[in-house]
Amino acid sequence: MRTTAAKTIPLALVLLLGACGVKKSTTPISPAFAGSPTCPEAIVTYGDRSEIPSDYYEVAFIEAEGNSVYTTDNKLQEQIRLGAAKAGASAVVANPVSQAKTGVKVLGEAVGAKSATQKASALAIYLPADAGRIRQVCGK
Repeated sequence: MRTTAAKTIPLALVLLLGACGVKKSTTPISPAFAGSPTCPEAIVTYGDRSEIPSDYYEVAFIEAEGNSVYTTDNKLQEQIRLGAAKAGASAVVANPVSQAKTGVKVLGEAVGAKSATQKASALAIYLPADAGRIRQVCGK
């Protein structure tokens, strides 16, 4: 059986794109919270709790992880916003993105150690005062 270049290129592309993915996990904090899903465009990001302008409910803790050779900080933050919106949040309190040092990343990937990871996490929250803004931005 003969394999042509046309068949091996798509397989290589699938394998490469598989390495670029971001894993995301969402852990509900308040199962009693029954908010409707929002949209990622409506999610406001706060650097810490002191920046939050009004009362809020803690909805979920979201973590995203990706290979830092292929994944940008923006891609991780996008996944955090998607998870928060799906959980019904209107904002997140983001933790700084952590990642391996550059030399460790490249060397680790070269030997297949999968050590080139970066991680982001955030607390998804819902501010009742944001209800009007969410309706305007999300059309809900």
